[in-house]
Amino acid sequence: MKTLCVEGWRGINHSIAMVNQHQLLALMDAPDIQLYHRDCPYFMKHWSRQTMSAGFAAEAQARIDALAEPPAGTREDVRMRLTSPFSSRIEPGVRTLTFMVTEVGLVPECFDAPPQDVAAYTRDGNRVFTPSTWSRDRLVDYGIDPAGIAIVPHGMKAEALVEPSAIERELLRRAMGIAADETVFLNVGVATWNKGLDLLVRAWARLRQRQPRVRLLLKDHKSLYKVGVEHVLAQVSRAHPGLLGDGALAGVSVISDSLDQAQMRALYALCDAYVSPYRAEGFNLPVLEAMACGAPVIVTEGGATEDFCPVTLAQRVASRPGRPEDAPQVDGCWREPDEEALLEAMAAVADGRVRRDDPARDAARARLRADHAWPAVVRRALLPLI
Repeated sequence: MKTLCVEGWRGINHSIAMVNQHQLLALMDAPDIQLYHRDCPYFMKHWSRQTMSAGFAAEAQARIDALAEPPAGTREDVRMRLTSPFSSRIEPGVRTLTFMVTEVGLVPECFDAPPQDVAAYTRDGNRVFTPSTWSRDRLVDYGIDPAGIAIVPHGMKAEALVEPSAIERELLRRAMGIAADETVFLNVGVATWNKGLDLLVRAWARLRQRQPRVRLLLKDHKSLYKVGVEHVLAQVSRAHPGLLGDGALAGVSVISDSLDQAQMRALYALCDAYVSPYRAEGFNLPVLEAMACGAPVIVTEGGATEDFCPVTLAQRVASRPGRPEDAPQVDGCWREPDEEALLEAMAAVADGRVRRDDPARDAARARLRADHAWPAVVRRALLPLI
């Protein structure tokens, strides 16, 4: 039996903490592994379980919380670390798996201290794991040996993210005050530049000028990063006078509360499309979850979602490599989505040209759910590393 000690965050809904906790639940059922957990300090002081609940059922959270640190003197066969910033220390004699994910590329601030020996992450059986080909390529750009990097995609709680019936979907929309003839576009990403929320707001506002019965539903993340969507709306208003008048803003709804998995499923279920015109992502888990819940998705082509978005379920927005003049404060790699292509993809949804109820889509969703359920991901991609 191998002894595995996972170092990371639990109890909160930060993406890395959620990945850690879902992996822990799957690892508990893995044979021949003695599992321990060592808590690491949260990245930001204001993070807490009280305001950022992970949203697991009480029984599941209790199982996660019950994992103890290894007793004194325990020999760890494998140490797995999922925190940010990434630890720069590799302890000799302990095989270490380090989770790294990046959007535009690694910089010194990604580490708790400048790594003195980058090769140590992939030497003597040590490995780095990352969730997408895009992120892997950015790690290689930094100098990490590609032979020592494994792609372990994020998964989903497939049993919770089920497609709603037509009746349930109608009731969910009615509860949100959404009329039958309204088209709802959803995005739940943090309002940072790389997520492309400014592009989404502009394209949606232009579409609303042609088709007034379109709405935009956004999820805020003030409790996590203290970043709201208001600054994006204000930025677009300043740059494009008249585009976001009072009539347009009346079509924007913002949810600021922390949501559990059932509430997130409701959002995915009631929308007509999940739209993510991102510039750079490490993975983009909401896109995966939205597809599982039956929502058509619109994503940037060429980025991280290429790994898991089949053409049957996703419209890909044409994009080009980012240039310095696009974002002078950003150093790294990104894609710049074409706004006209984004507008056309959203118009296709509003015009009814993108159907939810299609046998090919049903089959693609079934494959997606089977391949990306957390137990399947852990068995297929993570356990071989351990």
